Amino acid sequence: MPQQRSASSGDTSLWPLSYALLVAALGLIFGYDLGSIFISVDHRTEFLILAETKSDILVGTYILGFIFGVFVAGYVTYGSGRKITLVASVTVGALAALASLVAPNFSVLLSSELAIGFSFGLYFIAAVLYINEITLPRQRPLAFAALPTSACAGALIALLSLLDVDRLPLIIFSTLFTCTIIGISIVLVKLPESPRYLALSGSTDAALAVLFKLRHDMGVAARELAEINECCRGETRGMEFFLQNTTYRRLLFFICLITFLCNIGGVTVIPSLLLGSMSIVVISSGPEPSYILDNNIVVYCTYSASLISLVLHACLVQVIARRRLVLYSFSLSLICLTVTAILTLLPDGFLQRWIITGSTLIYLVAAIGAFVCYLGICCDLMPIRGREFGIAAIVLAHSFGILLGLQSCMPLIHNFGVTGFIAICALITAVVLYLCYQYLPDPGQNSLEVTEMRIMAAPNLARLQTLGEP
Repeated sequence: MPQQRSASSGDTSLWPLSYALLVAALGLIFGYDLGSIFISVDHRTEFLILAETKSDILVGTYILGFIFGVFVAGYVTYGSGRKITLVASVTVGALAALASLVAPNFSVLLSSELAIGFSFGLYFIAAVLYINEITLPRQRPLAFAALPTSACAGALIALLSLLDVDRLPLIIFSTLFTCTIIGISIVLVKLPESPRYLALSGSTDAALAVLFKLRHDMGVAARELAEINECCRGETRGMEFFLQNTTYRRLLFFICLITFLCNIGGVTVIPSLLLGSMSIVVISSGPEPSYILDNNIVVYCTYSASLISLVLHACLVQVIARRRLVLYSFSLSLICLTVTAILTLLPDGFLQRWIITGSTLIYLVAAIGAFVCYLGICCDLMPIRGREFGIAAIVLAHSFGILLGLQSCMPLIHNFGVTGFIAICALITAVVLYLCYQYLPDPGQNSLEVTEMRIMAAPNLARLQTLGEP
């Protein structure tokens, strides 16, 4: 039996945070592939520029693979655990990304993107579960925000690598691939399995040993394990728990509805429209060196604003309550959409274009950060016996919202114009803001188990706002 350590042995909270950041860093290679999805390199290192329709097929295939991955991720993490799912998904994803880099034809590239999307879905669910279950309450918001930040940083690195099409993409990908393999090895050897998964699967002694390794205090580990075991009581899990527990079912429906509305309300649709303005022409003829005609200022600004938003909100969640930050950011995004819609009605002018540009960038910073903070709250609200199923359902709602938003945005613009489209996004954002204000709780500094007990004791959704109160 390990011996209890003194509390003066240092800030032991850095141990689980470092594990969480390592798991989040593995998402860099998925973000890199997402950023370079329009470009493939064959075995002769010649850059292939895809037609617009083929680019759409690539994006659709990637999203379809992601949905399949999320769909099976709940079952895989339920049966195999978080750690082995992380290792397997990142390994397959890295190898598939390598295959897409040297794809000799479009068929191989398409198959590779399907495998990458599938692996990313598995990785994302497993990483969210692992990060959520090992970190301390005060570090959980920062650790969760590191996951999308890592993917966004990888996408921006992919775009920056296009500045030198002869060498940089291959060099940068080789570096990321090597770092990913090293990271997978460290995860496989050093990282423990999630203690909550071990407790739920009946391995109480192993869960206690992992908790002691994470907390470095046997008293704290024993109390945390007792709370976990209290929440693990019951025979039902996953889908069966969803069907039998009314409180959980009501909460999950509410969260999935908000997630779906956020996506069709512009959080992912507007950035996708901006990224659709990418215009790259790569010219390579015979022995002449390749060169690139770059017209991607909107794309770079979009990715940069997204990364700034994620980093900014990751810092703000350390000092501002997440629910308050979500409400503030959604309110700012609603103001930006309203201002933009009004300005599009005015005569075209230099000042108007600059204000619209600034308002759009501020909207990206506010909306993307608010959505990530909202997802972090949702993951904390999931009870342990329905955590895999619940998080997978939330991400599926997110994926279907993206698909519907991408399919409906252009018809809406054609029928109602840009002003009408932005007004619809503003209206949906206002609905999301109202629902979050009325019903979205803040777990605060509570542990996952304390939050779960209060959720199960709440008579209705409106009483969930008191979760963060002592």
